[in-house]
Amino acid sequence: MLFVTMALILFALSGCRAGMLSEDGQKKAAITVVLAQERAVQMYDFDKDDSLWMPDARHIEESYPYPREPALRQSFQPMKNAGIRIDYHPQDAVADVRDDVAWVTLTLHSVWKADTPQGRMVLGGSEWRSTYVESFVLLRTPEGWKIALSHTSMLPPDLGADWDYQQERPGVKFTEVSKGGPAGKAGFRSGDVLVAYGGQKIENADDLYRLRYAHYEGEHVLVTVVRGKEKITKEMTLEAMR
Repeated sequence: MLFVTMALILFALSGCRAGMLSEDGQKKAAITVVLAQERAVQMYDFDKDDSLWMPDARHIEESYPYPREPALRQSFQPMKNAGIRIDYHPQDAVADVRDDVAWVTLTLHSVWKADTPQGRMVLGGSEWRSTYVESFVLLRTPEGWKIALSHTSMLPPDLGADWDYQQERPGVKFTEVSKGGPAGKAGFRSGDVLVAYGGQKIENADDLYRLRYAHYEGEHVLVTVVRGKEKITKEMTLEAMR
């Protein structure tokens, strides 16, 4: 009797462990589908990309859901024709699974390069860098996980500084500057008041907020600050948001 009881307990425990492993495996499977989708887009493999989505899948852009096709091909086909190379670096992928629904979010660093005149015309230069946060909703089907909904947000480049949003004087005061960030590397300090960014005058935090997407990661931007009675202009190299 004792042996039978112990056997039942061990069986129950193994079942619990199997359930936990199964959930973890489902999370990995959902992430694998999302990463495969990123690789397919990077390689312009539209047919492979299509196979990973539900037939009625939607993409949300600026809070408006729309069918992902033909929008995807309309966006990426001209870049493929122009010979633009895409290098994606997905990271920090996390998943949550509830029954037959999975949510996956990841950060996607990207580098877009053009070697031809046509490619540089499409891209607006020979290289462009950007970082996105991408979110996906997947549904479990007999064939495995399929993407049903996605949303992409582009992160602005990082300045490596925090600022005072309530400052009343013209400009924006840096309250903290990271030594290892773009502002710190350029020689700016906490307490400096930013008055110009990329040749544009900064009167308040709203001005800076509107201009944060005007420049991209890796771009060299002229920045002017006021330090005491001195006005200082230096070149800052923007970096990816951490």
